[in-house]
Amino acid sequence: MKPESIVGTSAQRVDVKDKVTGQAQYAADIQLPGMLYGKVVRCWEHAHARVVRLDLSAAAKSPGVVKVLGPADVTANKYNSSVLDLMVSEPMHDLLGDIDDQAIFTTHVKYQGDAICGIIAKSEEAAERAAAKVIVEYEPLPVYLTAEASRQPGAVQFVPEKPGNRAFQLPEPMFPDHALGGGDVDAAMREADVVVEDVFYVPKQKQCQMEPHAYVAKFDNAGRLTCWTSSQMPKLVQAKLAKLFDLPMARVKINATVIGGGFGARLGLISEPQACAMALAVPGHPVKLQTLREEDWAISPSRHPGRYWMKLGFKKDGTPVACDARFENYKGGYYLDASGTAFTAGAWLSGMYKFPALRYRGESYFTNQGLTGAFRGYGNPQTNFALEQLIERACAQLGIDPVEWRKKWHKGVGDDGWCAGVTYPSCALDECLDRGAAAIDWAEKRRRYANQTGTLRRGVGVAVMNHTSGAMPMLLEHTACTVKLNEDATAEVIFACSDMGQGSHTALKQIAAETLGFPFDDVQLASPGSDAGFDIGAHASRTLYVGGAAVKAACEDAKRQLFARAADRLQVPADQLDIRDKKIFAKADPQRSIDVEAITRGGVYHFVDPMTGETTGAPGQIQGYVSFFPPHNSPPFGASFAEVEVDTETGEVRVLDVVNTHDIGRAINPAAVEGQLEGGIQQGLGFVLTEETYYDDRGRMLNNSFTDYKMFGPSDMPKITTILVEDADPVGPFGAKSVGESGLVSPIGAVANAIYHALGIQFTEAPITPEKVLKGIREKGVAQVAH
Repeated sequence: MKPESIVGTSAQRVDVKDKVTGQAQYAADIQLPGMLYGKVVRCWEHAHARVVRLDLSAAAKSPGVVKVLGPADVTANKYNSSVLDLMVSEPMHDLLGDIDDQAIFTTHVKYQGDAICGIIAKSEEAAERAAAKVIVEYEPLPVYLTAEASRQPGAVQFVPEKPGNRAFQLPEPMFPDHALGGGDVDAAMREADVVVEDVFYVPKQKQCQMEPHAYVAKFDNAGRLTCWTSSQMPKLVQAKLAKLFDLPMARVKINATVIGGGFGARLGLISEPQACAMALAVPGHPVKLQTLREEDWAISPSRHPGRYWMKLGFKKDGTPVACDARFENYKGGYYLDASGTAFTAGAWLSGMYKFPALRYRGESYFTNQGLTGAFRGYGNPQTNFALEQLIERACAQLGIDPVEWRKKWHKGVGDDGWCAGVTYPSCALDECLDRGAAAIDWAEKRRRYANQTGTLRRGVGVAVMNHTSGAMPMLLEHTACTVKLNEDATAEVIFACSDMGQGSHTALKQIAAETLGFPFDDVQLASPGSDAGFDIGAHASRTLYVGGAAVKAACEDAKRQLFARAADRLQVPADQLDIRDKKIFAKADPQRSIDVEAITRGGVYHFVDPMTGETTGAPGQIQGYVSFFPPHNSPPFGASFAEVEVDTETGEVRVLDVVNTHDIGRAINPAAVEGQLEGGIQQGLGFVLTEETYYDDRGRMLNNSFTDYKMFGPSDMPKITTILVEDADPVGPFGAKSVGESGLVSPIGAVANAIYHALGIQFTEAPITPEKVLKGIREKGVAQVAH
């Protein structure tokens, strides 16, 4: 096999010039003739209340107002802004208990920022002035911020379909006793020599994407509803909107705009229903709906917080015998994604280590916190924070090196992955651990920091992770792709795969060029939103793995047709041909060749000689096509090592060094892979040390802005070493596996374990803020000999 010349190189990103010159068009940049402006009036006073009076009369008379919309002025259909219900069969949908419980405008406020009504005006200023004139009277209801509060007897029920305000638990027919796993956990735990157990709190983290949500919607004179949106999932948004507004899909068009960061914040619907409802109310006029940063914070589903109990059992020699866990997550006021993270947190748990007996229960409870849904990692950060700290505690009690224990007991090729019965086809975690340990000087620093005195204490920690490349077989994975060869021997690749800024379109273009044997610049991408063939959308780290495999298959189809025509012209079997520099030639006799353009141009301009009636070559434009369903999910693995310095007087934790090693399979674009891992580290450090959305006792957000929400900035970031471990996966395109979410996960456990090494104290509540560190030191003291 000849070496690849395009795949494996850091080709320049296809979107970089437009972005750095300000020419990339985001949804908020769109200007159309006759534009009107929308404003959603939201409830900011309460997190739980009933609307007892809504008076829009003054707002309707406000200058510049075109129309006002209350709950009775829009469709009465309910919806679920998540798209998980479209990724499972109807029987599975019913088994999971998914429900449509959201209204475009509500009379039962379930979180601060719930939508009450809408204003359509001739300018943004006019809409804002009118919104201030809306009169709403509320009946306040009890506020529930935790599962413990919301499930109490007598609590107000969020929906009648979910008694006790339990939105979801693992369904009995699929998970006996509502538990994921297998083996006799109780019996195995009784045989354990060492048992470690604790309850962890994991925080509500915000994606903090740079682009606030914005939309333009228009209901045109032909009766077609068009929505310009930066959704990660344009095809599923099309289906959702068609159902919500009782329109056939052919009359709903989604124009996918440039995405200014996603991380799960645009997975499904956000305010597309409100924007489209406004457009339907003023046919022929486009309506632009934008959100302020504080508003975006309220309405974007973010990470699931909650309580995570875990108990692990081991024999004296370190052999793992049992794992028992329960994650109760705090939903917001609506059902969306209730079944998702409650399952995946346990899936990542079961896929990591060789516990012969494992039992995991996952439940979601309605609360009056802001919406929770998809966020990079999707249950894996929560599991990593709990699992990796307990593994570290057990290693300390057993006197075993944490790196060596992980190398011995992590799952690998042939073991069940995160989905029972689907085994790992590849695993390079041992190499990740070895190279990461060497890069951070693990053995020396563990020895050096074993006996410390003074105010500043240092420690090093390690953690590992597994993730996925697409969500099959639990969820539908499907991407359609068309490859069109133009008459001048250039190619256009047409699909609906989204690029959220991570560089996936560049990698897909590299796969196309490599497969066709065309120069990189002679391949162009067309991603026209819902007008392209089907694609599930950007989630579950699947775009490169599934979308890339679809692009590769469609290109192979086009190349097969091209070689078949060349074989006929050259009188050489197609399997004995090769391509280089746009020339197809016989492998045994390279001089026997034909230009690709001679075939592609002849197929399009297939003239008939008027004097002889003869033609030359095969007629027809060559187009490759595939409707692709992946046969696997090829999970990636990774290991992170962190070095921290803890100030025992202030409680400040300073991360000095992070080494992130990733089992990528094959890096299609190494620079993009490294960028994904480094960005993930930034979010992982925020999860473990600084980030959480806080609420007062009335359910009102206290830090819904960049002013008050502490992210890691450039000056906070440590030295980062990224190591790509390439061990080609037998299933992924060119051996590739995913990277989109993985970089965030294991830095969480690594930093928590480094703090434990520095202080001899474990912290079970994230983020580990200076206040919590000082409290832990006061209560437990600082160990003279760190673990």
